[in-house]
Amino acid sequence: MKLIFWIFSLISIVSFPETTIEGTLRITIENVKKDQGTIMLAVYAEPDNFLSEVTYRSVHHTVNQSGEVSFEIAELPYGDYAISLYHDENDNKELDTNFMRIPKEPYGFSNNARSTFGPPKFKDARFTFSSTKQEIKIEIK
Repeated sequence: MKLIFWIFSLISIVSFPETTIEGTLRITIENVKKDQGTIMLAVYAEPDNFLSEVTYRSVHHTVNQSGEVSFEIAELPYGDYAISLYHDENDNKELDTNFMRIPKEPYGFSNNARSTFGPPKFKDARFTFSSTKQEIKIEIK
């Protein structure tokens, strides 16, 4: 009897592979001041990796208009994420800061999360991605 149970368990695992539900996330960046440079965006899935170089996915989008800039991330699995981004206005591939390490280039986070001192926490920027097509808006400052 146990043998039959194990055989059926093995068949069900082999026959029905786990499927990941994915969708497309549209991101609209608001308050883009310059029509040049690159939006450098990082998607984080783990709180411990937030604002580190260990990202779930990263996107570099060329800016050719001011105002609003939109682009999409396809095949993103459903789940909780946080996004950080900055507008690399001079295309030097780094976030320019002043002597106190305060950003000189516009930046933003999902949920428009802000903090008084330093960057926000993952929990403040976290959003749930749970639709085949979903849009979020991020205002850069």
